[in-house]
Amino acid sequence: MACQIEHDISCRYCKGFLVDGRCMTCEHLEYTDVRFNHIFASYRYEGLMKDIIQQYKFMRDVALGEVLARYVVWPKATYDIVIPMPSSPLNDDLRTFNPVKYVLQSKWIQFDDVLTMENRQKQFDLTKKERFRIQNPIEVTDEKKLENKRILLVDDIYTTGKTAHNAGIKLFSTKVRKLDMLTFAR
Repeated sequence: MACQIEHDISCRYCKGFLVDGRCMTCEHLEYTDVRFNHIFASYRYEGLMKDIIQQYKFMRDVALGEVLARYVVWPKATYDIVIPMPSSPLNDDLRTFNPVKYVLQSKWIQFDDVLTMENRQKQFDLTKKERFRIQNPIEVTDEKKLENKRILLVDDIYTTGKTAHNAGIKLFSTKVRKLDMLTFAR
């Protein structure tokens, strides 16, 4: 696909676009001590990939989850636990599925559902400034299970990094050994 990440023009940390050699996304995240060991991004959230993800998530075209499962590039590292990024129960109910879990299931990847998210306004509807003002809506349901483990957090889209880093804050509080992230698109 033409929308794959080009590493020479991307932030080494979050894979975002560089503007004058600086990553605007990471500059907004300077307040947090949470740093993923590595963020893997399979594609840019543009063009065909953006169309596929929007059709999948917002038009509820579940068959596209299987397409994503086929094309998402999986990290070569070994993990003790794979954790899907939660979405709010209200969004999952409206959609009738969780987009990240469905892709993982379609790819036959075992995962642990140890994060929950309280209902909140959709990130899609918020400005970047509004996203950064939201309190952390994520909770860990089984802290003992995560202690000293190598974790891969999986999400569909990494935009501002706020949701990912909110999850990271909660996961690091459980004393995980290593925390990486895979996002389908950045």
